[in-house]
Amino acid sequence: MLGELTANEELRARLEFASRLGALGADAHDFVELFGALYEETARAMDATVFLFAVYDEASETVQVIRQMDRGVAHEGGSFPLGKGFTSQVIRTGAPRLIRRWSAEGPPVRLLYGTESGELVAPQSGVVVPIRSGERVLGVLSAQSYRPDAYEEAHLLSLGAIAAQAGSHIKRLHATEQMALEHERHALQLEAVLASMNDALLIVDARGAIVRLNRAARELLSLDGASLVFGQPLDRQRLEQWPITAREIAAALVPVIDALRAGTSVDEAEVELRAGERRVLSLAASVLRSPKGELQGGVIVFRDITGQRDLERLREDIFTMAWHDMQTPITVIRGHAELLLRRLSSGDRDPNAAKAAASAIVKHADRLAELLTTLFDVSCLEAGLLSISQWPTDLGAVVRDVMDGIRSTARHDIEVRADQTIVGEWDERRIRQVLMNLVSNALKYSPEGSTVRVSVAADEHHATVSVRDDGIGLTSVELAQVFRRGYRAESARRVTGRGLGLYFGRGIVAAHGGRMWAESAGHGHGSTFYFSLPLPEHGSDGPVEPRT
Repeated sequence: MLGELTANEELRARLEFASRLGALGADAHDFVELFGALYEETARAMDATVFLFAVYDEASETVQVIRQMDRGVAHEGGSFPLGKGFTSQVIRTGAPRLIRRWSAEGPPVRLLYGTESGELVAPQSGVVVPIRSGERVLGVLSAQSYRPDAYEEAHLLSLGAIAAQAGSHIKRLHATEQMALEHERHALQLEAVLASMNDALLIVDARGAIVRLNRAARELLSLDGASLVFGQPLDRQRLEQWPITAREIAAALVPVIDALRAGTSVDEAEVELRAGERRVLSLAASVLRSPKGELQGGVIVFRDITGQRDLERLREDIFTMAWHDMQTPITVIRGHAELLLRRLSSGDRDPNAAKAAASAIVKHADRLAELLTTLFDVSCLEAGLLSISQWPTDLGAVVRDVMDGIRSTARHDIEVRADQTIVGEWDERRIRQVLMNLVSNALKYSPEGSTVRVSVAADEHHATVSVRDDGIGLTSVELAQVFRRGYRAESARRVTGRGLGLYFGRGIVAAHGGRMWAESAGHGHGSTFYFSLPLPEHGSDGPVEPRT
């Protein structure tokens, strides 16, 4: 101990002590490692049979004991609020305390941290010093002995010097912990943002190696853990192990990554994928640099814009279709209007001619209105804005009413089997549109005098309508495409049409939660078109009355 040495030895010891203090705790990565360094140095300078290192949380006025050494055995610490003991007094006052005889100077010890109550042996003397940073008390160091009068003022000064070094390390560790917590918080926030993004995001390092990608990117690339190894640059050999869709996307990413490696950001570019289902992706990339301007890599964001491009193409198709189909009725309307105007201007009051011209104008105006309504409905369907007003509706009654209206002008035999009452929550106007389209097609594409059969059936969950004709029929290839927008089978192109009816009808049925499909044995064998609609669950709200 320093107090037991000769003057020369004491001077040498103090010099060594000062030298060690300079490096004390410099390598400590956390408070437990700092405890070890502090205990080791304190044990060199004085009796440290019991040694305690604690930090103080000013906000909660709580003392956190990091560790406690008792007779060479380190014990876990604990926490306690400020009280009346020596440790609390030193923290409150910021002044060190020398206790020569504990039994005479201090309160009784009820529990020594790190020991069980049954093992308690009260200390007889001790020194407690604050760990300070300016005016703030960051914690305390305490050395205690089971012998009375084990400490002198010199020990108090020595422990104070050790505490002074501990103060700077506590500040450093607090800052490190705070920084780690901030990094963890930012990392968690970043993970949450990346996970919630609908856009696919991919991060590469300066070498062009993938270091991170979010859930949307993983799903778009169809990658799993076996397909992707982080930290490796994209190259042709590695891409061969990826799924075919992912290879096509990655091949498009290679020039983007090359641009990032060269320090160049990439404005929005589009890539069309043709492997499997057609898709269009939009790509954009930004360079990542350090605060010093050094290239760190880049961020690539890509999104699936297939729906957006399809919608734009639909607008173009509708415009083209409208321009083509509207020319005839507009020309007829204008021609009859001019004829009618000339007759009236010339004094020709022939009522039959005027009536014929007016009837032609009305007929083609109605055709024009029907065309515009169809085009508007199709555009609403594509945009997800199709209006469906569901109401209790008797499907059997709707079928009978529609067929009664068609039968009087049809040049076909029409058989209807729709005697039962089948009530569900449907949009009657839209269902009429679907049925009218199917029956009109059956009449249009089958020879005059043939039979068109319409029937309605139901089970516990669905109501199904079928329309069968003896017309031109469809091949399996045509059946697979017949509901596609604008599609017309080769054998049907001799008949006027726009290829929108089945597409729109299927959309209406799907909006009700149902489905539409077709069956045919091939050309010359007729076709049967079906659509089914969901029925309400039995017993949910009792019977549903149809609208009258």
